[in-house]
Amino acid sequence: MTDPWATRVDAEPPRQGLSPAMIAAIATSVAVLAIIGATGGFLLANANPEASPSTSANAVTTSPTASPTVDESPSFSPSPVASATSTTPAATGTLPDGTGRDFREYFAQLRTAKLGVVLIFGETGQDGLVTRTSPAAPARIRPGLTIKVYIAGAPPETALPRVVGLPCRDARVPLGNSGLLPTYLSGQDGVVLSQSPDPEAGGTARWNDHVEITCGEGATASPSP
Repeated sequence: MTDPWATRVDAEPPRQGLSPAMIAAIATSVAVLAIIGATGGFLLANANPEASPSTSANAVTTSPTASPTVDESPSFSPSPVASATSTTPAATGTLPDGTGRDFREYFAQLRTAKLGVVLIFGETGQDGLVTRTSPAAPARIRPGLTIKVYIAGAPPETALPRVVGLPCRDARVPLGNSGLLPTYLSGQDGVVLSQSPDPEAGGTARWNDHVEITCGEGATASPSP
């Protein structure tokens, strides 16, 4: 007869954990998921070409600011200088020699050739004769070039034109032809209202003298001869 209060001990305890079949199934699932993830990453990489390292490298090397071209530099050509010196008003294209000539005659010749003239008196020699020029003859000349003329002796008297009534901007022409320099006291607008010295008032002038000009609104009149 079996004792109901006796302790029962199993000959072999029940097993715990995963069975070999379940472990095999889990391993298979992990392998399949790894393959799917790798395939998806490959497809995504090909679908976005901007992620490629080679594309980024090309973007840097083709930058328009990498190096300026020659066309972007400012253009410069010395040809205008050469063409300017080749245009001359005189037939020969060279400065005529004025040494030993009367300065009045030489002055008129240079003015006719549309050259600027600066008269410098006080040289040693016969009064009124040209001693030298700068530039020296036979230098190449062009319209507007200024010639310095050195003259022996003191500046003599010159004809003093009356410019009252002329447009102020035109007064410089007759004064310049007489070797005089206009000084505008009130600008150059309007007509000449007065001048000093004034030949009508007995005024006289010497070469290189300044003539003071006052301009304003008034009637235009012809200057006295």
